Amino acid sequence: MYSAIKKSISIIIDNPILTLSFVIYLIFLTLLMPKIFISQNIIVFILTVILTLLLTSAFFAGWLQMVKSAISNSKKEQRDDEERIKEFLSIKSDFFAAVPVYILPLLAGIILYLIMFSLLVAFNIKFANHFIGSLDFLIEKLNSIPKDSQGLQAFFLGLPQEKILIIWYWQILFLFTIGLFNFFMMFWASALYYPEKCTTNPLSALKNSLLVIFKHPVKSFTLYLFILFLGFIFRTMGVFFSTNVVLYFIFMILAIYFWVFVFVLIFDYYESRFYNHSDNWCDMLGKDKTGN
Repeated sequence: MYSAIKKSISIIIDNPILTLSFVIYLIFLTLLMPKIFISQNIIVFILTVILTLLLTSAFFAGWLQMVKSAISNSKKEQRDDEERIKEFLSIKSDFFAAVPVYILPLLAGIILYLIMFSLLVAFNIKFANHFIGSLDFLIEKLNSIPKDSQGLQAFFLGLPQEKILIIWYWQILFLFTIGLFNFFMMFWASALYYPEKCTTNPLSALKNSLLVIFKHPVKSFTLYLFILFLGFIFRTMGVFFSTNVVLYFIFMILAIYFWVFVFVLIFDYYESRFYNHSDNWCDMLGKDKTGN
C-alpha cells in the first residue's frame, strides 16, 4: 500500500494538469449546480440536469484517460525535460481524443449508478420504516429545527431516548449499505479503461470490476478502508477549518488534491495489481503498451 501511495503522489506532482483540469471542471459544476436547486421552471431544471450529466460524462471521459496515460508514463525510466514536455502535450491531447470514445459509456454508467443508488435509498427507507421506526416525528419538526450547531445539539438532546436511537439506527443503516454499495462500484471506471477485451461496454466493465473484488477481497477492502480513513480525516479537518476563512480555503485546495489522489490511486492500484497486461491489454485510443 505504501508504494502505491508514494507512486500516486509522484504522478500527481509530475502531472499538474490533472489537478488543474479537475479544478476547471469544479468551477463549471459550481456554476451549474445552483441552477438545479433554485430553478422553479421544470424545463430549465431538466435541461440543467441533462447539461450537468453531459458535462460530467465528457469531462471524466477525457480526464480518466489522462490519469491512465499519466500512470503509463510514470513507468518510463530516466525521462529528461524534453520527454516530459512531450508527455504533457500527449496527455493533454489524450483528453480530447478520449471524449468521443468514452462519453456515452460513462454517461450510461453514471445513469446506471444513479438508478441503483436511488433503488438502494428507497429500499433502505422501506426497510427502516418497517423494522426500525418512522422518522415522521423529525419530519414534522423540520422547519423548527435550529440551523446553528449549538441549537441543533440542544434540539436532539431534548428528544426522548427512543427517538434518538431511531435516528442513530437510520444513520447506521444508510452508512453501512451506501458504503458497501460504493465499495462494489469502486473499480468500475478502472475496469472500463482497462478492459478485459477491447470494449467500452459499461455493463461488461461492472462485471469485471465485481469479479476483481470477489477474487481479491482483502486487497480491495484494504484500499477501500484506506480511502475511507482519509475521507474521515478530511471531513474532520473541514469541521475545524470552517471557522476561519483562510484555513477553509486551504482545506478546499487540499480536498481537491485529495480527490485527484483517490482517482489516481484506484486506477494505479487496479492496473498494477489486478490487470493482466499480457492477456487483456487494449487501448481504445490505439496506443501501444508503452503509451505511444
